[in-house]
Amino acid sequence: MQTMIWPAAIAVLGAALFLGAAGIFLLAVQYRRHGRLSWRRTITTATAAIYGFGLFSYTMLPLPETREAACFTGLGITQTDPGHFLYDFRASIAELGLRGFATSFVLWQVLFNIILFMPLGILAVRWLRGNIFTGMVLGFAASLTIELTQYTGIWGLYNCAYRVADVDDLIMNTGGAFIGAVFAYLPIFGFLTGPKEGDARYAAPRRVTRSRRALANVFDAAITTGAVFAITGTLSLIERLGGPATNERLMNFWIPLVVVFFVFVLPSLSPGRATLGQRCAWLIVTDGGTNRASAGRALSRSIIGFGGITFLFQISTSLTEVSPYPVLNMLVTAYIAVSAVFFLSDGHQQGLAGKATGTGFIDRRAISIREH
Repeated sequence: MQTMIWPAAIAVLGAALFLGAAGIFLLAVQYRRHGRLSWRRTITTATAAIYGFGLFSYTMLPLPETREAACFTGLGITQTDPGHFLYDFRASIAELGLRGFATSFVLWQVLFNIILFMPLGILAVRWLRGNIFTGMVLGFAASLTIELTQYTGIWGLYNCAYRVADVDDLIMNTGGAFIGAVFAYLPIFGFLTGPKEGDARYAAPRRVTRSRRALANVFDAAITTGAVFAITGTLSLIERLGGPATNERLMNFWIPLVVVFFVFVLPSLSPGRATLGQRCAWLIVTDGGTNRASAGRALSRSIIGFGGITFLFQISTSLTEVSPYPVLNMLVTAYIAVSAVFFLSDGHQQGLAGKATGTGFIDRRAISIREH
């Protein structure tokens, strides 16, 4: 029983960490594609993440401790005889009888392979909006990838195959995905299907609300933080592997500056007149009315507003120190508080940066419709 529980625990933990790190990016993609967020679509995406980590846990773990640990006689033998499990069934029935066979490892290993891939078929139909054939193809492709990964010792990471690559597993897994795809049409799985919304580019413009603008700021913050973390983490890993050393000024100033330039500055200067996060939320900076703002005013708004706040926050927070600029950190915190209060109390929803630059926001599709 314990061998069944711990992979599930690892799957839940892995999915939680993944969604915690990448969840906001998935929401940004969802909003950009569909023009709104859907709880049903979000829950289904989280379900798919948990299932993906579960599939990995049950088929790949535990890993050998060393590259040579799997190189023992009898370990990782390839089984290439289709239908060999039927001989195992016959031998088990002869030895244990039907009652013993019903609870035997031989039977439940095959059933588990089927059950493990049934959710893939369900998700193929409901989440990916495919059909039974789609579920079968995905099941076959996923199972073949798993079997080849086991056969090659994770593509050469280990010197020998550390698990049995079994053609019967390929057959059972594909069959499980097929059964899941058939079951997916039952009404009970209807909640896994998100709303049938078309391309957000062709949707009607919607009113810009405070929550929508706040969501755009969340997207911008996530994109910036994720990019800075990815770049600095990669450089640190290269240094630990013997590559060139990186200095603190590069890590704590220049990298945030470059990231903020590409997330806030450059997009604000382009004809889209909006940061990357604002574009995900279908916003565009205007001159206070319904016209596209000039590049200078859009840039000024970004620098005075969330773009400047994000940059100052990035350089006042270090990976190697608690706060290299404690005074700056205090000033940034105070400015964030003042901006937040102004944003929430302003009846015109302009915000502090909007008031200073005389700019506002509208749904970018309204300008696209008018200009075309």
